[in-house]
Amino acid sequence: MTLLELSNKIKSLRKEQNYSQNDMQKFSNITKRTISKIENGFVDEVGIKKVENILDLLGYEFSIRLKNRPKTLEELQDERK
Repeated sequence: MTLLELSNKIKSLRKEQNYSQNDMQKFSNITKRTISKIENGFVDEVGIKKVENILDLLGYEFSIRLKNRPKTLEELQDERK
């Protein structure tokens, strides 16, 4: 997953859960400006801990996998959601 894909996924998850950026700021203590940066692809300019906190708030976590390996059944099912 690229940083841009991560940004888009975070934004998508937030919207799916009907959170505004203001809600995220309130619950995570991360500024709306930083949340906007993350969602608009400027993740590399933001600390990874903040990204981890946002993912945690949305009920997700980081995962590492081998590059260029086939996707698992679970990963394919997650894409269909």
